Amino acid sequence: MEKKKSMWALLNPLEWINAAFALLAAVFAPLLRWLGMLPPPSTGGFENVRKEDVDDAKKLAEEQEAAVDAITREMSPAEVVRAYAKADDAGRASMDLSVLDFSQQDWLLRLTDEDLDKLGMCTVSGCARSLEERKVLPLYAKPQPEIETPEILSTPSAEDVEEAKWEFIAARYRELFPAPGVANPNPIYVRDTLH
Repeated sequence: MEKKKSMWALLNPLEWINAAFALLAAVFAPLLRWLGMLPPPSTGGFENVRKEDVDDAKKLAEEQEAAVDAITREMSPAEVVRAYAKADDAGRASMDLSVLDFSQQDWLLRLTDEDLDKLGMCTVSGCARSLEERKVLPLYAKPQPEIETPEILSTPSAEDVEEAKWEFIAARYRELFPAPGVANPNPIYVRDTLH
């Protein structure tokens, strides 16, 4: 949205020149574009789509749809109930429930969101049990035990602290004097002052 100009802007001679150029551009731009003297509009944001690309995309979509149909045909009723419960609203609307009979479909479609969440968290055998009873009877998977044992931290004793200090001092000494009588030409730990 263009900002409104104040009345004082009409007194500015630069505004008059700008308006004259805009008028000339509006009058002569179509004529110059028709004669080929102005460049065409930029097409940088568009893709060059060929017919073969569209046909390939169509073929891929058909193959994916056929694969999904084959998988849903091989699913048991309990797996279909679990997949329906785990899907979002759009997925539920497009899901094929033909594996279930009419009364099972009716029961599944009447469930609340909370019941569907419970069914989505339970195992396939829990969904099968719920489908047989026509009630939400969740059966959750047992949590897996931790594989790694937790690390036990210990507080160092006074001897351990003293030994760590001596190891640090010995490492710095070996770094400064690598061989007896020869100083290290490139030490990492150097004193800050030279007194």
